[in-house]
Amino acid sequence: MTMTRLAMATLRSAVRASVLCAVCLPLTACFEEETTGLSYLAVNHTDRWVASFLINGEGGVLNVPPQGGGGGTACCVVLPKRWRPDLQVTVKWRVEGTYLKDAQGKDVIENGRQVLVEAPWQTRTVPVPAYTDKDLGHFDVHFLPNEQVQVKVSFIYPEHRNYLPAYPAQRPPKP
Repeated sequence: MTMTRLAMATLRSAVRASVLCAVCLPLTACFEEETTGLSYLAVNHTDRWVASFLINGEGGVLNVPPQGGGGGTACCVVLPKRWRPDLQVTVKWRVEGTYLKDAQGKDVIENGRQVLVEAPWQTRTVPVPAYTDKDLGHFDVHFLPNEQVQVKVSFIYPEHRNYLPAYPAQRPPKP
């Protein structure tokens, strides 16, 4: 039984592809980034409640008061253990909603409750500033005026005197 040239060429190609896969596939693990999960917190530098926010599509409610926050943490945001220059995260958040009013300006009540109108989601993709192994304590999200967001990886908490951006000065509530 003799093989045709076409059959031999096909067999050689299949063998080469198999050898290439056997050599290259184990090497792909060498190129994967080593990651870590960090708890996250938020600091609100605005005058409106941040009702909920997500980091890269993960997270949930972490009610952050105006001109405050930072006290509680949630789990987790996944980041590379080693910072790289193009590292970014997408933060999606919504501020407090408002209660629905009728034409006379009175609260609309349904089933014995006020009707809440949720605020729209806002989204920003922001760079993650450089960090080192020593910084891998937690991930901080800062909500700034004009719908801006700043993030950082830090070992110290926002209330610490050396932390930047500085923790918001506590102001008395608006009347």
